[in-house]
Amino acid sequence: MIRLFIIFSILFCLSACGGSGAVKNNSGQYVSASASSNAVSVSSVASSHGASSLSASSVASVGGLYGLYVSLHMGRADQLLGNAQREETFLTFVRDNGFNYLIFYELEGMAPTSTKAHQFASLVSRAKLSAGVTQVAAALGDASEADMVVAYNDGRTASERIDVLNVEYEFWNKKDRKTEFATTLSMLERFNAVASEHQLMTEIYIGWVDATEAISLANVTDRILVHYYRQNDIDLINFGIERLEWMAAASRKVKVAPIFSAEGPNNTYDAPFMGCWLEKNANQKAFTSWKAQYDALTHPWKENIEIVGATWFVYDKFLDVGIGPENGCTQ
Repeated sequence: MIRLFIIFSILFCLSACGGSGAVKNNSGQYVSASASSNAVSVSSVASSHGASSLSASSVASVGGLYGLYVSLHMGRADQLLGNAQREETFLTFVRDNGFNYLIFYELEGMAPTSTKAHQFASLVSRAKLSAGVTQVAAALGDASEADMVVAYNDGRTASERIDVLNVEYEFWNKKDRKTEFATTLSMLERFNAVASEHQLMTEIYIGWVDATEAISLANVTDRILVHYYRQNDIDLINFGIERLEWMAAASRKVKVAPIFSAEGPNNTYDAPFMGCWLEKNANQKAFTSWKAQYDALTHPWKENIEIVGATWFVYDKFLDVGIGPENGCTQ
């Protein structure tokens, strides 16, 4: 996704852009478009995300899966792994906001006995044992990376393990879409084979798909995360609703979770999404609004769709919630 297009109208961006929004630099690392998150302290985070923090009762209202994409920012000044303060801030945020599922970027090529692997295992274990996390995924864009996950998991305790192989591959943005979609299916087939042998799950996130692609994907993966990248919670469900209808034509019940984005005007990988909305709304309200709108639908195709929860992109953008004008938000 190209940041220069932010100057285009939001309507155009929302209809043309897809994906969870992370972009890679020349070294293959996921990078942030904002410097404002980098210097956030533990105390400032506690106050800055007040509007998006959840009480125990509101966490329960989300129900099921409540996921969060996480960039490790390896090799950067704001790297998460190996920094005790940032790790503790992160775990506190996960626990206080009711997230029970974490999807990690930048795990590709991780050697199972490396310092990175040990640091990651420690973070995952603490997330599962003390922050309420029940599943962890690796967001991957190559079929061979399934072997990395298996090697990492080998000999590790359940609390340290990766549980889900998540396909992060935006075939709809590729020049040769037909070929890249075939690559995506091949990746899922490989992931499914590995998952079956090693007690893992598979999932894919999608932006824009056609009917044939939607049905094919729904038939070969355990769970589909569907992007709903808007600036507020008004009429969320009708943003590409045909994607749900198409997936419902699969030969099995399709587990679906919408994705929302916490990107704001000044820290976006793409266009501004719910970053400013989060200044005044708890983050779980995006899903409760979406789910209420979904529940109000009377389409018969809903019988073959199972809504399993929701997901947010991406952790570091939440660190800017509450800073208002610094993130381009009016008070």
